[in-house]
Amino acid sequence: MKRKICLLALLCLFGRAVAQNKNSGLVIGDRVPEVVLTGVINHSSDQIRLSEYKSKLLIIDFWATWCSPCIAMFPKTDSLQKKFADKVVFLPVTYQSKEEVTKLFSKASRLKNIRLPMVTGDKTLHELFPHKELPHYVWIGGDGVVKAVTGHHEVNEATIKKMLTEPSQSLAEKKDAMKPYNPEVPLLFQPLDIEKEHVLFQSMLTRYVEGVQSRFDVIRDEQGSVTRITMANAWIQLLFALAWSDETRYFSRNRIVLEVKDPSGVISNQEGALFKAWLRDHAWCYEVIVPSHLSANVFEIMRSDMTRLFPQYIASVEKRAMPCLVLVRTSNNDKLKSSTASSVSNADAFSLSITNSSIQLLVSQLNHYLQHLNKPVVDDTGYKGNVDINLDAKLSSVDDLRKALKAYDLDLIEKKHDTEVLVIRDAN
Repeated sequence: MKRKICLLALLCLFGRAVAQNKNSGLVIGDRVPEVVLTGVINHSSDQIRLSEYKSKLLIIDFWATWCSPCIAMFPKTDSLQKKFADKVVFLPVTYQSKEEVTKLFSKASRLKNIRLPMVTGDKTLHELFPHKELPHYVWIGGDGVVKAVTGHHEVNEATIKKMLTEPSQSLAEKKDAMKPYNPEVPLLFQPLDIEKEHVLFQSMLTRYVEGVQSRFDVIRDEQGSVTRITMANAWIQLLFALAWSDETRYFSRNRIVLEVKDPSGVISNQEGALFKAWLRDHAWCYEVIVPSHLSANVFEIMRSDMTRLFPQYIASVEKRAMPCLVLVRTSNNDKLKSSTASSVSNADAFSLSITNSSIQLLVSQLNHYLQHLNKPVVDDTGYKGNVDINLDAKLSSVDDLRKALKAYDLDLIEKKHDTEVLVIRDAN
């Protein structure tokens, strides 16, 4: 079985996440049939009939625990629910289990006081209202007819008031443009409408492809050797970051220094439609496939490709003294040594588990979740063996991490430290 490493954060980075359904479903103007929904939490029973909301404006909120924009909307929809309590009902719906939902709401402080009735483990509503992108909202009038299908931007007080006073008005309909993407299949062999003129280099390079999320995948064989690297709709900084990384390090954005006259050619700070428009002119799809005997050289090959394909920039790895979060041992007691034979690692926003792996994997994960601080995490433990570590903490919080690391006599100290950074310069 192939193994892969995915940059999961990019799934929601630009306010979009992906869900899949193949059925055509109901459309605006259709009457919604009576259905019984199970797996309900925060309700008097674990079942809900849609007819319970007859005469009210029902807004079905399709979401998932991994969708950042969905989660960010909950305080807003909770406030709107309270404001329009006698006229509007928000019904969050997810295909995920009760356990996954309750774990998120119990650990995220901004969600702990939200008690909206929610449907978990759903299949019925996903079949009635198929979609590919989250957040996804379906507006159903008091007459049981679908009035609108929107994204999260239309969910606000002004729009709700208009829908209550003018039920026949139309809202901008959300059109899912996402195409199916399968990281197990080489890019050119997927149904992405890649034409001959898109291909710029045999390795392979294409122009921006509409409808594909920005992401990268490092695909390995059964022995763990890299056989393929695929980057979809990636910009210069992301392309260079992966190329100048290797099996022991990854240059997250807090370890990249730009020394260019025009940073807009390398990365953009825009959001939404402006960012999408920028991507169309500044993003590429890149793929390199190597035989097993070249696996150890795959990042070197990619660096050579980047140098040839983007000669206007020069990249180099340099050591610089900069503010860092330094991982240190606080005692000589060895509370890290692995006692297991298999290597397993799992991480989400609130927990990290590493079994029989290098402490560099811990540093790499911390760099991912703390990159918003612009202070890279560096290892100064000097620990050489494999470790077992389980952290129950908010991984984006230094304070939470320090408390959890105490159990292993580890700490994160903020100070200047020499660390490797990727410097991107103009070629001239």
